[in-house]
This record gives sequence, C-alpha cells and structure tokens, in this order.
Amino acid sequence: METVLTETYRPKNLQEVVGQDNITNILKAFVKTGKIPNMMFVGPPGIGKTTTAIALAKELFGDEWEKSFKEINASDERGLPIVRGQIKTIASMEPLKLGYKIIFLDEADQLTPDAQAALRRTIERASETCRFIFSVNYPNKIIEPIADRLVEFRFHPLKPTDMKLLLDKVSVAEQLNLKHEVIYLIATLSNGSMRRALNVFDTIKMADMKDVTEEKIYEMMFWVDETSIKNLVIACIKGDFGAVNRRIDDILFQKMYAPQEILQVLYRVVKEARVIPDEAKLDIIEQIGLTDYRLAVKGTPEIQMKTLIVFMMKVFKKYMSSEKGGKVDG
Repeated sequence: METVLTETYRPKNLQEVVGQDNITNILKAFVKTGKIPNMMFVGPPGIGKTTTAIALAKELFGDEWEKSFKEINASDERGLPIVRGQIKTIASMEPLKLGYKIIFLDEADQLTPDAQAALRRTIERASETCRFIFSVNYPNKIIEPIADRLVEFRFHPLKPTDMKLLLDKVSVAEQLNLKHEVIYLIATLSNGSMRRALNVFDTIKMADMKDVTEEKIYEMMFWVDETSIKNLVIACIKGDFGAVNRRIDDILFQKMYAPQEILQVLYRVVKEARVIPDEAKLDIIEQIGLTDYRLAVKGTPEIQMKTLIVFMMKVFKKYMSSEKGGKVDG
C-alpha cells in the first residue's frame, strides 16, 4: 500500500523539523544531556507538534525509540478509564533506556477535569521512570496543577516561505511538476499547516493531475478566491449596488463559499488595503466581527452578508470618494 506523503516526508530528526527553530534548538540541548522535563506542546493542528515529539524520541532512544515512546490520543477516550487503565499501565512499566520512557498525549486538552486530576497523581508517582508530553490546542483547558508541572513550548503556524522549501523538494521527488506560484499558493492557503499542504499534494499525485493551475488549487482547497473579494470591495467603494448584489450572490450561491470563509478573507483584504482609510477599516472590521457573531447565533447567511455589504457601502461613501475605488491591493 502506498504511503501518504505526510508519513513519507515526516522529519526523521529535530534538524529536519521545519519552522520551529526556537523550540528544536532547546530540544537539541536536552538530547545532549539525555534529560528532558515534562512538557506541553501548544498550537493548532498540523504544524509539527507530534512530528517534533517523535523526532525527539528518535534522537533520544535511537533505532528502538518505539519501545520507549507511546502515543495516546486523549480525544478517543476522555474520561477516567484511560488514565486508570492505559496511561497508568504504561507509566508503571520499567524503562528500557536512559532511565525513563515518554508518554505523548495528543489532544490532551480533551481530557475531562476528573481525568486530568487523576493524571496529576500518575505524573507525580511516575516521575522517576516516565516523562509526559502534552499536545494541546487550548492550554487553558489543562488544569493548573498539571500545567504548573509542564514546560510549555508554543508552536506557531509555519510561514509560507518555510513550507515552500520542503514542498519544492516534494514536488520534484514525486514528479508533480508544480509551478512555483502554485506551490506558494498551496503553502499560503494551508494556514501554516504542513499536513494540509501535503494532503493537497497527495490528491494531485493520486489523481495524476497535470498542468495544475492556481484556480484549480482554490477549488481543491475550498478556499475563497481573494480576487473575488477584492472585486466585491471595489464595487462597494464605487457605490454600485447592482454590481455589489450580483457579486455577493455569485460568491454565496455560485461559488458556494461559506460565509465564515468569506469574512476571513474580507477581513484580510480590508485590513491590508492601502487605499482604505484607517477610520473606514476600524468601522468595517468591527462590523465583520458582529456579522460573524450574528451568523453563529441567528444564521440567515444571505441577510447577514448583505447587511454587512450595505454597511460597507455606507462607510466607504462617508470616508472615500469614488475616484479611489479603482484598485484594492494589500
């Protein structure tokens, strides 16, 4: 069976981990001493938390790292049974190397407070023979008695430029023949997640796609085409309600973009547009936040989105002249 690219190109050591140098440099120092503390890796999915933990284990324990490293997904079983059963059993086993083993708890913030309270005692009792690495999206969900016992490392989303270095190599190695601008677009739209970018590469490879364009990437990744949003903003600045209405209908009902996705791109376009005065940006960004809230509470996406667009037209009329409405660039 063919291996997916996320596994094929998973870093084999800390040196190969992309874009987290501030963290991997400290972990390399731990490897030199052979000692590590209990840790908490914090950050959104797909940016290298699990990869870094595995790379650390490989450098600490060598070829037999799998015997001293146990990965447990805490979201599969969130309650006391997983702590009293699986975690406690593994923690009580004698280590094979370096005097300790590693238990990696993925999505540890999904554990219930009761389970975390029980886990605290396990961490204390196994302190001589076991180290814990918590992987979390939301550190505030980890109870204080545990958080105080963990050294926290904050992983940040990968920069497109950092991602492209690896994606260029993958494109060549897998004979995908992707253009540089297409690769950069995939890196940008992946929001800092190498996993998501490599999953797109997998789709291209398995479908044997040829001559992949930027337009095709937008479709594949279900991402709002930024040009469509810029044209919508230009129509708003010009005060052309007919054009505005047609564009928002096209975005919602032809391209089938989700309102929250539209808001995310609209926020970025407005924030980065040099032609829009700061006063107008402040009013519109505040309204984008209110629209996002109303969509979550009330629904009615067409009404909420068109109300936002009407508000934007009024703001632009107040702060801008129609002569400035020709171009919206970041």
